[in-house]
Amino acid sequence: MTLRQALLALIEAGPTTGYDLAKQFDRSVSYIWHAQHSQIYTELRRLERDGLIASEVLPRGSKELATKRAYRLTEPGAAELVRWVAETETPDGVRDPAYVKSTYLEYGSAAVARAFFRAHRRYYESLRDRYEAHIDELQARATPLLRRRLERAPADSHDAIVAFKVHAYHGMVARARAEIAWANEGLDLVATLDRDAGRGSMLTPRYSD
Repeated sequence: MTLRQALLALIEAGPTTGYDLAKQFDRSVSYIWHAQHSQIYTELRRLERDGLIASEVLPRGSKELATKRAYRLTEPGAAELVRWVAETETPDGVRDPAYVKSTYLEYGSAAVARAFFRAHRRYYESLRDRYEAHIDELQARATPLLRRRLERAPADSHDAIVAFKVHAYHGMVARARAEIAWANEGLDLVATLDRDAGRGSMLTPRYSD
């Protein structure tokens, strides 16, 4: 259900088209919740069907027949956001393909294991850098979406709006750093196993062509 509430929160910042909403999603929510644009448009139709948002057809550019649909939050939609935030949820169970694969790296060579951990480290180094850059933008109140939200919100709520978002991304930075540390520990483990084996390969792959 998180995609639904994330879209409601984006629309709460002000009426927006599906196209602009997808772009805003890519620049903000996608850092912590991935969704294809097709999923976003499908969920928008569901939200409108359920009365949580409403749409208005507007002219698009100078073409006479071109139109676009702008979405706004309804009172039931705002109530759903309040309900969702107040709800205490149990975190989902872990479903991480990287950790599943790491459990069975003995099926490969030391080179395979090293490549796996190095790729994992590169990915989370990239995420860490993106998160830290986004934190800087949030603290500067420089993102377009945040500016829109602050324009509509009471002045005495601005600090809290920014602080909670920054705190969320600090958590994501901490996760990324933990994954980087885990990858480095994996590389150390491979080096130890390879050295103890006394040969160029950690082990002979169990299956081969």
